[in-house]
Amino acid sequence: MKKHVFALITIALFVHYFAPAHLFGADDKFGIGVKGGFNKLEGDWKEPRYNPMGSFTFSYHPIPYFGVGAEVNTSTLRTKSYADLISSVNDPAMIDYNLFQVSSLPIELDFRFNFSPFTTVNPFASIGFGGLWWDARYDGKTILDLNAEDQKGMSLFFKTSGGIEFIFDNGLGLMLGADFRYSAFDLVDQIESGDENDGITSVWVGLNYYISRKDPSDLDSDNIPRQLDLDLYRPEDRNGFWDHDGKPDYGKAPKDSKSPTLIHYPIFRTEAGKNLKINAVITSETPIRTAAVLYRTTGTTKWKLAPLKNSVELKYEGTIPGRDITEAGIDYCVVAVDQNLKGIGYSGLPKRPIVVNVDKNGNSWRVVSGIAAFLGWGAAAYIVMRKQNIN
Repeated sequence: MKKHVFALITIALFVHYFAPAHLFGADDKFGIGVKGGFNKLEGDWKEPRYNPMGSFTFSYHPIPYFGVGAEVNTSTLRTKSYADLISSVNDPAMIDYNLFQVSSLPIELDFRFNFSPFTTVNPFASIGFGGLWWDARYDGKTILDLNAEDQKGMSLFFKTSGGIEFIFDNGLGLMLGADFRYSAFDLVDQIESGDENDGITSVWVGLNYYISRKDPSDLDSDNIPRQLDLDLYRPEDRNGFWDHDGKPDYGKAPKDSKSPTLIHYPIFRTEAGKNLKINAVITSETPIRTAAVLYRTTGTTKWKLAPLKNSVELKYEGTIPGRDITEAGIDYCVVAVDQNLKGIGYSGLPKRPIVVNVDKNGNSWRVVSGIAAFLGWGAAAYIVMRKQNIN
């Protein structure tokens, strides 16, 4: 299990380092996805195994901070102890516990809360409920109880989940997370004992594909306002080079240009009152004299300036203060001037700036998300860590 956790952490660090910091978040989007990982039974078994699991997911997000989803999960639950089978078979010492399993198929409805939907790294929490179909089998056949009845059925359950999603502007989302499902039944493991019912803990990696509701005025769906888009029918190629004008350039500067080359991934969405970090990579044949961010409140004419500082090698960083970011929106340009004052590199221009839509409800939704995470994972931690009273 430690190897699986290490692999998940490695993937998270890799994506966090190489992905851009901010992305566009649509107000209204659908998602489909798959999940794969490992789970184990939290019940009366002394030595439950970790077993493979998989899921199909469907979701709808009416707003960036909240979504409703459905999930169909399938897995098998196993033990690695003969003693755990004592109530299921007459003579556990004479059988192969590798042939015993409980097939589980949870079908559920989830309510998801996003902490930071406008950034690449988005922590989330969810709570939900559904029905758990289970079937206790030995050597492929359903086990019979003392009354010759099949040991299978359907049980209600409560679910809590949480994790991190890395969201990319091509509609993909990579998720790392964990679930806990608590059943209203205490015979999933074929042992009815203690004052707690059975549960299932899962750790997983998932992949989502989101389909956003299209803005009718944005014909090529590249998030560039119609009045600023130089090519209405071909989408901007998101490579960080001149991504402000809506015209694909395929990363090629004019052949005779000796101006600094400035790579910046535009930010299209942020939250009111929150500092907006601007990153750029700048290369030039001559030393850079100055680099800065010009910004203004959308609809106004007065520009302000925030310097970009050289942080690591070719990377420059700056900040638009949160006090200047209101729900009216922000326009900005990133510029770099060489030492000779003859060459200018840019992303966005005063006449064709990058336009940022600003949301005002971020803090309120984070409080709601925090409450959901505290209640869900607090209950899960209590159930898993508590030593139940045995009858």
